[in-house]
Amino acid sequence: MTRPDSGDVRRLVDLAREAERRGDIAKSLGFYDDAIEMLEREQDLVLLADALRWKGTLHREQGETEAAYRCYTQSLIHAEKCGSIQCKAHGFNCLAIIAQRRGNLTESEKLYTQAGELAETAGDVRLLGMIEQNRGVLFNMRGNFVAAEARYSNSLGAFERANDDEAVSWVLNNLGMLYTKLGHYQRAIETFERALTIARSRHDALVESILTLNLALVWVAIGRLDDAEKACASALEEAQARGDHLTSAEALKCRARIERERGALEASIATLRIGIFEAESLEDRLLQAEMLREFGQTSRALGNSADARLAWLEAAESFEDVGAQHEAAEINALLASLPS
Repeated sequence: MTRPDSGDVRRLVDLAREAERRGDIAKSLGFYDDAIEMLEREQDLVLLADALRWKGTLHREQGETEAAYRCYTQSLIHAEKCGSIQCKAHGFNCLAIIAQRRGNLTESEKLYTQAGELAETAGDVRLLGMIEQNRGVLFNMRGNFVAAEARYSNSLGAFERANDDEAVSWVLNNLGMLYTKLGHYQRAIETFERALTIARSRHDALVESILTLNLALVWVAIGRLDDAEKACASALEEAQARGDHLTSAEALKCRARIERERGALEASIATLRIGIFEAESLEDRLLQAEMLREFGQTSRALGNSADARLAWLEAAESFEDVGAQHEAAEINALLASLPS
């Protein structure tokens, strides 16, 4: 049997990343598995650490949190073995994102600090920009929107100066979500549309799908329900086709809100039940709390104050647990508005 050379392995990794951008998850995972098996035999620990981390991120974006965590942990083990400061920095950054998803913001902040120190030592400017953006997400979750926007703007400027369109699209998505939360809808639309232009030019199906769904939430907020329904349906169909449970759950949450706005309250409740079931396996505490908030809203609209109260009590507890004080305060105000 001909022994594969390093070019063959690198080619497999490149094919995995290209399939991921196209949204062909099964093929991407297959290429990653083949590459990782070869790299383990060849003991190319740096590329092995990278491949494991990239595979982990693919799992993470599908909502497969535990699988992502295992890949990241293995990546860090190999990074330690080969002494790559850069690989270790990336590994800590990825573990911080997992801690953040699971609602452990203190652990997440600690890991981001470790990642930032190592990235600075390694001179990895791109990773420093990514960490800056991720810290912005933490500020956003905690309700410090001024600090969140500052972090996003800093990382956006760094990525723009580096002509890094992929990273620019990521930051623009976060900025668009922040503007939506603040009610700055026109700014959100412009930001998402700019990011969509980049994603489409890069043929990045995954990012395009996420952006389309987040834009749909803006359409809901301003009453453009037909546009929202079309965008939401497209994102849901694509997410389900590639087995993306995270985006599917987000799309179901969006569809339920559209149904509520149209007065289809029973349909909204049914959709939310499916979405809550989908979200339970994702270990995403914030998403679960958001689902419960929506369930409470629709239950109240149906006149089911008892169901609304139960959903909102659980949502408030979850928001408080993850440090989302702004959302927790909103839920507590909703609870106070219910008849005693």
